[in-house]
Amino acid sequence: MSATIVREKRQTTLPSDVCEPAGIEPGDQIDWRFEAGEIRGRKMVPLAPRRVTARLVTRSGKLFFEVPDATIGEDFSEAVARAVCEERENR
Repeated sequence: MSATIVREKRQTTLPSDVCEPAGIEPGDQIDWRFEAGEIRGRKMVPLAPRRVTARLVTRSGKLFFEVPDATIGEDFSEAVARAVCEERENR
């Protein structure tokens, strides 16, 4: 068992025998929660950016933003399509 002291500003040092197996390094973010009488911490893993490929399509005379394998509302699709068109016009 590794014990630490909580300082005035609620700071403590995580013991190396906890950090090493959990892969916790300086600068990592930890998600804390109180559950069943215990304080539990979980290392947050940043998500890698995801590239989305889409195209502009015309349906019933309106321009829409179409994303394969995704469902987006028509209002959002129209708004994105307008924004893309405006951006292209301003170039």
